[in-house]
Amino acid sequence: MKTFYLFIVLMALGAGSPAATDMHRLIWNDEPSTTMTVSWRQLSGEAKVCYDVVDQGLDPARYGNFQSVTKRNDHLGLRTRFTRIEMLRPDTKYYFLIADEDSVSRRYYFRTAPANPEDFTFIAGGDTKSSDQRVKKAAAGSPPRKTAYDYGRMSNRMVAKLRPLFVLFVGDFTSNSDKASRWVEWFNDWNEDTCSADGQMYPIIPVHGNHENPNGLTDLKNLFDTPEEVYYTIDFGGNYLRIFVLNTELSSGQMRKLVPDVDKKWEEQTAWLEETLRNSGDFKFRAAMYHKPMRPHTQKKRVVEPLYRDWAPLFSKYNLNLSFDGDSHMHKITYPVVPDPEGQDGFRRDDERGTMYIGEGSWGASPRPADVVRDWSMSLGSFNQFKLIHVKRNQFLIHTVMTDNEGDVGALKEGREFDFPKGIKLFDTPGQGTTIHYPFSE
Repeated sequence: MKTFYLFIVLMALGAGSPAATDMHRLIWNDEPSTTMTVSWRQLSGEAKVCYDVVDQGLDPARYGNFQSVTKRNDHLGLRTRFTRIEMLRPDTKYYFLIADEDSVSRRYYFRTAPANPEDFTFIAGGDTKSSDQRVKKAAAGSPPRKTAYDYGRMSNRMVAKLRPLFVLFVGDFTSNSDKASRWVEWFNDWNEDTCSADGQMYPIIPVHGNHENPNGLTDLKNLFDTPEEVYYTIDFGGNYLRIFVLNTELSSGQMRKLVPDVDKKWEEQTAWLEETLRNSGDFKFRAAMYHKPMRPHTQKKRVVEPLYRDWAPLFSKYNLNLSFDGDSHMHKITYPVVPDPEGQDGFRRDDERGTMYIGEGSWGASPRPADVVRDWSMSLGSFNQFKLIHVKRNQFLIHTVMTDNEGDVGALKEGREFDFPKGIKLFDTPGQGTTIHYPFSE
């Protein structure tokens, strides 16, 4: 008890001082209605998370709860800290600080997920590239040319303006995951850009992408506190929506060279996927997120046959509704499809029983041409984008947000998450408009 009071006094004395922490982020890898993981890099000392349902400003002593670090590591020399807060109230706004003995962070807040089926929004996308080369050289007298780094930050800032409940990030965070400097840059940009002006932060659900190799399993475990092999489920609204977070890199040739037992890991993941899908029949909706698409819509990327062979039949058999992927740096939405050897590239359209495949990256990484069109391709394009999903009680409303004009887009106010801010550009799919419905209807 004396230690507790000493801690509070020391923090109160330091209220408002620059924090000895950075790379602040929120992560969901457990029950989202009652838990939140707060993570950061500890530059000196040791911090705690102070939190409350009432905004107590920058004075840690006024907050009604605090939670010590629950897990720590020094992976890549980053002194990463995780604090998992549990026993939270569903669908509740929590204010928090990251504070140590002589410093305190900005005052942030987050919202827990609803425990029952309720309307909410989320963002799905991926493929950004932090880089030491921020600005490309331009001809004399010309303005600097924007890079993937610049476009990635535009997409980041669009998150803050749209206020989703969470972000599904389908992999490829940095251009070189072996360099600690790239992760520092990515996390600090994420914290600065995606945090709304009033301090609201948005939890990320991460996926292992090929640019996280060769150490992707270790990186994501130590930087995002994911399970060992980076595949798991996360459920929303009780038995309303189950999201399967999957790892396509366990099938990659690159990982096969680096990880001796990766084939066994792939088989274990596929067996886990089938068992978990089989036991998910009481969920109203089921969605998957992973990095590499089964059938890319650009000639610049190859098909990934193990995904089609091992996963597509399971998606069809157990009625997976939505699939989110990345990697190709372009926009894609398909009609609902099922695997069929007689269909084009192994799929045929089935509006009643099919899975709708949504992707394929370009959070900022240079868009590739959308030059592979199939008879089950609904919407294609080549530009920086992510998907904004409005989840309603009985349907998903899918919007493709074009992010390059972020500077011209207004910001939504808290509580207006289903509105569209002034200036936003949504891709208009011929014959469908700017909103794609699932369950699908023409």
